[in-house]
Amino acid sequence: MTDLPELLAQTTSALVGTVAGGAIALYVARWQTLRTAAIQAETTTAQENAAVRLAHDLRVRERETAASGALLERLEGLLRWLPALPDLTADRPPSSEEARAHCSAAMQSLRGGMSTDLLMIADPAVRDRYRTLVQLVYDIGWRGAGQGHRERQIHDARHYLRHVQHTLESVIDGTPLPRHTAPPRPDRAGDETWLPPDLPPHWSDPADGS
Repeated sequence: MTDLPELLAQTTSALVGTVAGGAIALYVARWQTLRTAAIQAETTTAQENAAVRLAHDLRVRERETAASGALLERLEGLLRWLPALPDLTADRPPSSEEARAHCSAAMQSLRGGMSTDLLMIADPAVRDRYRTLVQLVYDIGWRGAGQGHRERQIHDARHYLRHVQHTLESVIDGTPLPRHTAPPRPDRAGDETWLPPDLPPHWSDPADGS
């Protein structure tokens, strides 16, 4: 017969093993629960942050699209009256007074876009091209730069305006901008017309007039 002390020792050892095993199992289960909760919290936070970034990007995209559309309307307004552009300061302009008045108003609208719609577009290349167009138009129309090359001035202004149009259309479409190129200098010698590096498809349309 087993002695009582030995039996008690065996019973105690088994009980301790059971308790220890239960404690370990409980600890592991609790650790797994806490770890799962932490992962779920991290996932939820990441999803919320991603949703916030997406919402912000969509707002920026909508804002830039609307601003680009408004600037395109200003460009269309000037495009119609470009033939009168080199005549604004002439003593005997060949264009009518009405055409020159419309051209002047379109230029003011173009310049006004720099302090309103253009500020809604983040890309510095887009801003720079629009501002360069405004400077080119005012150099030709009001500062008399490049006098004596009337036809070339009109074509230069139209072509650079088209370049800026193409740039703004790329913002709206979410496509790469046309390649960078130096703008035309209105005071350069010769009658060769300036052309942008990338021509949009609608330039091949004879009705475009470019």
